[in-house]
Amino acid sequence: MRIMQRHCIAFGSSFFLALLVSLFYAKFVVSIFFTLLLLISMSIGFLVSGKTEPWEYTGRSLTRWLRNNQANLDSSFCLYVSIHARGIFQSCVDRQELEEVYNRCAKELMGYFGVANVQRMTYDEFAVLRDFPTSTVVDEKEKVEYQTIVCQTITDRINGMLGSMDTSRLPPFAVTVGCASSGLRYRMNTLEQLVDLAYATEEAAKKSRKKFLVADEMIRARKLDIDECKQGFLTDGWEEEFNPFFQPIIDSVSFSVVGVESLARWQLGGFRVLSAQVFKDVACELHHITTIDLTIISKTFSIIRRMMMARIVPYTFKTVINVSDESLKKGFAKRMFFLAEQHGLHPSQIEFDIKDSALAFPESLLVIKELRETGFRVSLDVFTETAFDLQALVRADFDIIKLDFRAFSPQLQQVYAALKEAAEKGDVEILAKGIENKVVLDAAMALGCKYVQGNYFTQPIPESTFEVFMKKYQQGLDLGSSLG
Repeated sequence: MRIMQRHCIAFGSSFFLALLVSLFYAKFVVSIFFTLLLLISMSIGFLVSGKTEPWEYTGRSLTRWLRNNQANLDSSFCLYVSIHARGIFQSCVDRQELEEVYNRCAKELMGYFGVANVQRMTYDEFAVLRDFPTSTVVDEKEKVEYQTIVCQTITDRINGMLGSMDTSRLPPFAVTVGCASSGLRYRMNTLEQLVDLAYATEEAAKKSRKKFLVADEMIRARKLDIDECKQGFLTDGWEEEFNPFFQPIIDSVSFSVVGVESLARWQLGGFRVLSAQVFKDVACELHHITTIDLTIISKTFSIIRRMMMARIVPYTFKTVINVSDESLKKGFAKRMFFLAEQHGLHPSQIEFDIKDSALAFPESLLVIKELRETGFRVSLDVFTETAFDLQALVRADFDIIKLDFRAFSPQLQQVYAALKEAAEKGDVEILAKGIENKVVLDAAMALGCKYVQGNYFTQPIPESTFEVFMKKYQQGLDLGSSLG
């Protein structure tokens, strides 16, 4: 096939040059002849190319395939299988050899599940639709167990087949499987939704570095939330549905409320409250995250200024605002300065909370420097359940460092103490976040953290509730009588 492709390209180029020469000398009859030859060579080339494309199994329309596999969704499940070449750009390897591997994988899947039940989605991904053996699989627990066995079996079969092939000139392959079925609480209405859920489950398996994953109610709920977010972003005026929710920052000595962290919440449709964890990935994908940040910042400034004027919070009250990596672009510091000035706030009253992922971008580092030079304070989550940025701690490029006490344990007490000591040497303040109970609060206080914050005091609350909270605890929190 490849030799024929090369010949078609060579002949086609020759016929094209001959066509140009004949047109130049006004030999129109000869031009028509070479035009026909050029068209013939191009047709043969496309025909041959079609045989070597990595879409051999997608000749059947996906819609037609799903229509032919219509069944009772309660008795069906879907596998989404990815066979990905790791560690190298696939354009750097022999495409024909790579395609042979995927063809073998397709035949393995079709041999196990049946030809009509397998659809090739992309060059390295396949979807499989099958029915549960209803005679043996009845309740949800049995369905999950059955899907787990199928996932384990097909993963082992494909890996075994890849191991038996001569792939010495190819990169190693990673086989990942996502399996999904309709649930009791979160039900799928169409096979398209079922395939989409299986794909989302396969992506979740990749992120968690698992060979396979079976969708549970949590994954189904997450997928439905994402779909609802995508629909929400299509409505006019979606920006106005984003509002700040507030979580107080407490002085660990006096237990007075010295500040607040503003957290973005999407009041979808006016009643559902979605956290950033739910909508952030979709917002980034649709390039809406900067718009959301600016909306939350502007609304927060307005609310805090109003509460200062009403003497609900003091003028020394500090406001902490989360900023996404995407917003840390050139001109951000100047824009924030003018926005704060417009709302009658001073930069020293405002603190921007930066995620450690922003430190990977030189532009973000420059913006952080500009923010501090302008007078804003900058904080960093340096030690969380999933991240530990020692370089940031050493550089001391921040005014305050947050230690996430959700990850705290007696075994890690010395680690927290060492981090606090290192921060103090760099003249950096410490805030203990994630305070969920009195045991963790006592640990943070014993460590000597200046500020504490977490659900033990209150969960993030809307503007009206926060105003009531501040009026009640203007003189400080009485932990003994109020929180127990």
